[in-house]
Amino acid sequence: MLLNVDSYLVFLLPMKGTDKFIQKICKQIETAVNRTIKGFPDAIWLSDIFKEKKLLVSASTFARLYGLTVSSSKPYLSTLDNLAKFLEYDNWENYVEDQSKHHFSSNHFLTEEAKGFSQSVLEIALHLRRYDTVQMLLEKYTYFENNPVHFSTANLIGKYVKKNNYDEALLLVLANSKAGRSLFYECFVDEENVSFTNALFNYYLPKVTAKQDVFFVYSYLLAQKGYSGTIEKSNIKKYQKLVNTIDIKKLHYHLLSRFFECNILIDGIENTLQSKVTYYLDSISNYAILTDKNEWLLARNIRVLLHFGFKTALLNHVLFNEIVNTTMMKKSQNKKSAALYIIQLFWLYSNKEDTIAYQPFHLSIDYLQGNSIERIAIESATASLYSKGRNKNHIEENLIQFCTDNKMKWIINLLYY
Repeated sequence: MLLNVDSYLVFLLPMKGTDKFIQKICKQIETAVNRTIKGFPDAIWLSDIFKEKKLLVSASTFARLYGLTVSSSKPYLSTLDNLAKFLEYDNWENYVEDQSKHHFSSNHFLTEEAKGFSQSVLEIALHLRRYDTVQMLLEKYTYFENNPVHFSTANLIGKYVKKNNYDEALLLVLANSKAGRSLFYECFVDEENVSFTNALFNYYLPKVTAKQDVFFVYSYLLAQKGYSGTIEKSNIKKYQKLVNTIDIKKLHYHLLSRFFECNILIDGIENTLQSKVTYYLDSISNYAILTDKNEWLLARNIRVLLHFGFKTALLNHVLFNEIVNTTMMKKSQNKKSAALYIIQLFWLYSNKEDTIAYQPFHLSIDYLQGNSIERIAIESATASLYSKGRNKNHIEENLIQFCTDNKMKWIINLLYY
C-alpha cells in the first residue's frame, strides 16, 4: 500500500521476511552508538543522534522497534532506509543485500565456466603434490585483491604449503606465477614460520623487480626481527636505503602500514621514539582519514606503539581514536580481518564500559592460519575484558605467560601497564 507521510512516498512493509534484519540492524545501531536502548529516555536520545545526521526517526518509532512499547504498526520503508543510512548504507535494500551475502562463488567448484580455475581441483592437486596441475590452475587464475575467492584460495594454498613442509618444488611453482606470488607470498603471509622468511628471499625476491615488492620483503624481515629484538644494523641500513628510493604516497595501503611500523620500530630500537610519537600519530591519522582501507594502517601501528609502551599517547590522541571508533562502527560492512581483531581489542580496552552492549566478532581458525599464535593471544585478551572474579584471574595469569613466551609485549602493555 502506497502512503504519503510528511511529503515522503513510502511503502508499508510486511514484517514477514524482514523481522530478522530489523532486529539485526537495531543491535548494530546499539553497537554503533555504544548504548543499549532499554528505556524511553534512550529512545529520545537515539532520535536526537539521528537528527544530528539529518535522519528523521521519532522516539516513539524507536520505542516500537526496540520493543519498549507494544504496537501492531509496521515500519515504513523510509524509516528502514534511515536506519540503514545511519550505518553508512545507501538504503534498506542495500543493507539487506549486504547482510544476506554468503560470499560463495560457483568458481569454487567449476572449471570451464570459471575459465579453467577451480579451488576443488587445486586442493586435490596440492594434496597429491601434483604441482604441474597447480601450475596450470594458477595460469587460469583471474581473481585478485578484494575478491572472496582470492582470500579463500590464499588460505587453501597456505595450508598445504605448511602441510607439505615448505616443499621447495611447490615454493618455486608459486614464485614463478603472478597468481602464486600474490596468493601465497603477498596474501597468506605465514607470520610465525621462519621457513616463510627464507622462501621470501630464496624464491619470491629473485622473481620480482618492482620496488614495492622488494620493499615488502625487507619491511617484513625488519618487522619480524624487530619485535623479537634480533634485528641487525645492516638490515636497518638496507631498509632505510630502499625507503629513500620509494615514493611513499604511491605505496599500497598494506605497504604504507608497514612503512610506518618499520620506522617506529627503528626509532624504538634506537631510543629516539619518545620525541616522535605525536608526529607518527598525526601522520598515521592523516593518511587513515583519507581511505576506507585503513585497518592495517591502524592495527600495525597500535601494535608497534604498544610494544614500546606508548599506551597513554595512543589513548590520548583524539583524531586517531575517532578514526578507530569510526572503523569499528563500520565493521558490519567490512570484511573481517586480522587487522580488525587488533583494532577491536584496542577499542574494547579504551571503551571498557561498553563491553556489555558490544558483541565482539570472531574469526575462524582457518582464516588466521598464518598468525595463529597472535590470534590465540588476542582472543584470550578479549575474553579477559569480559570475565570476572576467579575466571578473570586464571585467564590473565595464562595470558601473561603466553604473551611473554611468544614475545607479544603489546598485549601485556595494553592490558596491564
